[in-house]
Amino acid sequence: MPAGTTTGNLSLSTSRQAHGLAGLFLRFEDWLTARASARALYRMDDVALHDIALSRSDVERVNSSARKALWSH
Repeated sequence: MPAGTTTGNLSLSTSRQAHGLAGLFLRFEDWLTARASARALYRMDDVALHDIALSRSDVERVNSSARKALWSH
């Protein structure tokens, strides 16, 4: 599986659409999930990342997108 596809699955869900306060809570929940996934990847060593076809730069990209994801919607 290409790294772009693998890390793309960790991005925020676009299927959960809501407005108002419910939308804010859904975005916050998605952001927390993305941050947890990014932190789990960051804690992995290079051998474990290689086993799942990721590199350290992929992890940095996921972490970068997770940090700004809450405010980008």
